[in-house]
Amino acid sequence: METNKHNKGGRPAKADYKKRSVEITVRFTPVDKIYIKSCADECGLRVAEYIYRAAMRQETTQLLTEEEITAITKLRNIGNNLNQITHALHLGEVRETEIKEIISFITDIIRKVR
Repeated sequence: METNKHNKGGRPAKADYKKRSVEITVRFTPVDKIYIKSCADECGLRVAEYIYRAAMRQETTQLLTEEEITAITKLRNIGNNLNQITHALHLGEVRETEIKEIISFITDIIRKVR
């Protein structure tokens, strides 16, 4: 009988030294727990992952605000419009004032995202 060495797929197994197998117990006050939970929620992380990253001095970045998400969506949506404007420019159909208005609009959105 032939042994099947077919790759099952999925994520490769971690080496033993990379596995998080040791548990450490830490106690917090109820107020601390609320604060940590809110920080984890802002970052889009589970509480345990947030605490791990904070302890290991890893980055725990805040998620984007609704306003920033809206601005990014607008930037994505105008990508097609920019292609159309470029095409129209090559054909000589767009005036300079329209181009300045479009650049001003894009600049405002980029400032909101920053």
